[in-house]
Amino acid sequence: MSFGRSIVLVASGVVAGIAFVLSCSDAPGKADAATCDCPAAEPPLTASRYQVVSNIGDVPANGTGGQSVRCPTGTLFLSGSCTTQLLNPVRDVTLQQSGFYEASELGVWACSFRNNEATPVNIQATVVCLKPAP
Repeated sequence: MSFGRSIVLVASGVVAGIAFVLSCSDAPGKADAATCDCPAAEPPLTASRYQVVSNIGDVPANGTGGQSVRCPTGTLFLSGSCTTQLLNPVRDVTLQQSGFYEASELGVWACSFRNNEATPVNIQATVVCLKPAP
């Protein structure tokens, strides 16, 4: 490779680099997150926008049972929970399944329990939903 050819390659690289930098510098202003003055896409998530809904049911002694709960119309499902109604670490209850089962029923959370005790147990299905922005 000759010296003249090397200079031509270096010069073309420099020209391409300068052209790239100049083509990107037409922005209306510098991007700075600290001085962002654009409008918010959505209002902040405050406690008043969350809605918690629960349903309580019974599981018979030595049997199985379930409970489900639905988000109110117009809210967005965020999370679900399955527990015994009262906090009691001595209970012998097994959660068999939990979740939503169809995409069309995304706002419904279902819980299925097995009660291994000789007495009925109260269970609770809960959803956390998000209300739309006011």
